[in-house]
Amino acid sequence: MAAAITDAYPFRTAKANVQVLFLQNILRTLDYAIGLRREVLRTVLNRIIQVDVEVQVGIEDRGSAAADNDESDNEPNFGAADEEGIFEFEEDEAAPGDSDSEDEDEDENEDEEESDVDNDDDDDSDSDSGSDISNTSKLGKIKFCAKRVAAKLDAIMSTLFTWLEQHSQPDELTLEMPESTGELFMVFLDLFSSVVLPTFKSRYTQFFVFYLSSKSPQFSDLFLGTMMGSIGDPIRSNAPGQATSLTKVAAASYLSSFVSRARFLPSNVVRSVMGVLVQWACTYIETQEQLQREAEEESKLRQPHPWAKTYAQAAASSKGGLRSSSNSSPSLAADFERHAVFYAMTQAIIYTFCFRWRDMAEAPGGGAVVESELDNLRWCPEVEGIQRIVFSKLNPLRACSSTIASQFAQVASQTNFMFCFTVLQQNRRSANDSKEPGNGETPSHSSLLRTELETFFPFDPMVLPISRQYIDDIYFLWQDIGEEASSDEEDDINSELGDDVDVVDQMVAMSISPARPLSALHERIFLS
Repeated sequence: MAAAITDAYPFRTAKANVQVLFLQNILRTLDYAIGLRREVLRTVLNRIIQVDVEVQVGIEDRGSAAADNDESDNEPNFGAADEEGIFEFEEDEAAPGDSDSEDEDEDENEDEEESDVDNDDDDDSDSDSGSDISNTSKLGKIKFCAKRVAAKLDAIMSTLFTWLEQHSQPDELTLEMPESTGELFMVFLDLFSSVVLPTFKSRYTQFFVFYLSSKSPQFSDLFLGTMMGSIGDPIRSNAPGQATSLTKVAAASYLSSFVSRARFLPSNVVRSVMGVLVQWACTYIETQEQLQREAEEESKLRQPHPWAKTYAQAAASSKGGLRSSSNSSPSLAADFERHAVFYAMTQAIIYTFCFRWRDMAEAPGGGAVVESELDNLRWCPEVEGIQRIVFSKLNPLRACSSTIASQFAQVASQTNFMFCFTVLQQNRRSANDSKEPGNGETPSHSSLLRTELETFFPFDPMVLPISRQYIDDIYFLWQDIGEEASSDEEDDINSELGDDVDVVDQMVAMSISPARPLSALHERIFLS
């Protein structure tokens, strides 16, 4: 039966009402055919993620078109909600720009009438006019299509959210989640690892696991354990394998984004996760320093004795030069690809700190932080290693996203936690003198890893107007220091829905695997 459902499932280009009706029917089927849940939900998530990626591609195309069009502010809104608060289903409406030929004919007639005035000026005018019309038409079509696809995605996702809500209600007597909800969560966690995580440019599909994780502390602990299990042991983090490196970088991004955005996580869990991240990074630094010391000692042992120097020089000149063994030894220089997982973990640390520093500090006399008095805060022991990480020879702030690094420097300074603006300044100066990793003409594994760090924040704000109703109450918005409410980011989200603000800067997603509680993984990695 699962195979029949998969074969009959509407293609991603089918109209929204067709997709929703089909999904509603198969979800009803799963209420009594529980054995089919895993395979059918795998198909559902596969179809949803196809539409999700299409929305992301549309947003990026829109950004490219807008960059070439100075008058894009007057174009129809992408993702704008209608007066009833939902996306419009305009499946049969003609896309804007279908009358391009008529506009071009009118422009050509006007050009012919003015051709006798000044041929040179007209040539420039013709070129500029044609370019403006082409860019405006292209942008209008892209935005129209993106809006329709986003509306479809919102309708599909809200249907599945409704079903999940019905199946994740606590017991009326014990107020605990029933066993069936736990089984459903494990199914989604497994599908998350196999379907969502390996997918490039997924932006919203991962919010199903975010939503389910909020239903029980055990669920969120399992999700966090899954992320740490994917990152693995810091001592063996440099094992060969490109896919493994990308997976670990993605896992670190999911972990930090989840902890930063999950309002339902208590302070003790936030501190515990930060402690695991910091200890991982410190262990990695210690391992690299030990490897370097061993390599330097080995290099000294292999150096020729003074009496053999002349012979060695002669041999080098006759053979075109001998390559020193130290050239291939481990180095703490900023080798991005070699230390990519470490850089991803460092970015996870500073990203989480920017959002959740209030959970890691106490007022001088104990108790909650008073944001008008930040001079002598007491910090939890879990964050003590951050300064060592930031100022290490691996120079992680140079490899992290420049936006995140700058924000961390600002927050750390305002809270008197640490001061690292000098590191950022030195990195900017050195960047002008050397080629940054991943800027070559040919895309490389290193450039893919760098792209992950720069753009991968998987739980950035949900802006789909119907689906976000399931997320808003459990979601932590950005809060500037000294503000009691996180109004700025809320305004940004609302403006994306109503004012057509560009959303190209928030996206791109990847993946990961295993499922073990965070506490168990901490013991396995650091206490074994």
